[in-house]
Amino acid sequence: MRDFLFSLSLIGFLLFLSPQIAHGVEVSAQGVNKRQALNNALRQAVEMSLGTNLESNTLVENFQIVRQQILTHTRGFVSSYKILKEDSTAQGIFNITIDATIDDQNIEDSATALATLMKMASHPRILVAAQDDDFDAISSLSDEFRILSEAVETTLRDDFHFQILDSEAIRLQDRNTYRFTDRKNNLKRAKKAGADFIVFVELLKGLKAPYTLRLESLDVANGRSIDKRETDFAMTDWTRDAQKDRDTIILQAKEHIYGPSAQIGAALVDILHKEVYEDGQDYRISFQRFDPKLIEFLATDLTNLNGYVRHKVTYQKKNALSLSYWSLLKPGALNTEISALLHNRDIPFDFKVRNRQLTYRFNDPMFE
Repeated sequence: MRDFLFSLSLIGFLLFLSPQIAHGVEVSAQGVNKRQALNNALRQAVEMSLGTNLESNTLVENFQIVRQQILTHTRGFVSSYKILKEDSTAQGIFNITIDATIDDQNIEDSATALATLMKMASHPRILVAAQDDDFDAISSLSDEFRILSEAVETTLRDDFHFQILDSEAIRLQDRNTYRFTDRKNNLKRAKKAGADFIVFVELLKGLKAPYTLRLESLDVANGRSIDKRETDFAMTDWTRDAQKDRDTIILQAKEHIYGPSAQIGAALVDILHKEVYEDGQDYRISFQRFDPKLIEFLATDLTNLNGYVRHKVTYQKKNALSLSYWSLLKPGALNTEISALLHNRDIPFDFKVRNRQLTYRFNDPMFE
């Protein structure tokens, strides 16, 4: 799975290309033949530049992983090279000296992209919840049904390294501790717990096959469905004991749960990849009680921030502005950018950041 995430990261390299900042470096290397010696020299040249770039950007987290991934693709970071000297020893060792031009900007952007994607793919908060909204759904209130939810959690946590929230602890923290099994209430709990995504697990008795295992992932911020997977399976060993039959159905469903769980996980990674490299994360940003003149300029000013992708004004009046805003930045970094924008205009303000909802209000002691 780690290799899968890395391959997705490498796809993003092409999306981070920018005007090149390059420099030449002279290096010498050895190998059992000319090809190996040249590859060793190119790797050494890139590694020299990589160390400087990572240190200058204080990129410490996942340093060795980022380093290894970039060094695996050294030729992608060498703009050109010239062989200055080559010879071989009596023992058959080939020596080579080259002058290589290294694309520093590509190294810096690629290293940042890799680190960003790993952070995004390693830490999204996911709540797995049982659901039985469908008329033909089997009740998910039983403790036995928890077996299915736990199997999904295991796959997403162990294979995809997502952060899985404790659904039972979240339920007990709620004022109403009833074990809701409907979509609406579980979405409310997911938002309150700060989950990024929610994955619903549902078991249905249908017409095409005796039973259907259904998994669906949603973006908690907007309730949008991301991916839905269904797997049909047949029930074989029936008895006259309803409780035993129900437990057997759940156990048989568990045997089919890894496939759709992995597909759900892969879809989430794809969403995260797009958020980092292409579409950006969808934020809801609002400004309240600001000077009308500032409101007129804010929408334009926000387009100049780092990570900006696009925006859409959803509400605007004399002293208030709300908009949908897509950014490549994470919430904390985006808040820093917006705060700096307001500070540069000497505007006193308070703010709230909750998930992807950022609220800014002109400084008022009544604002909490």
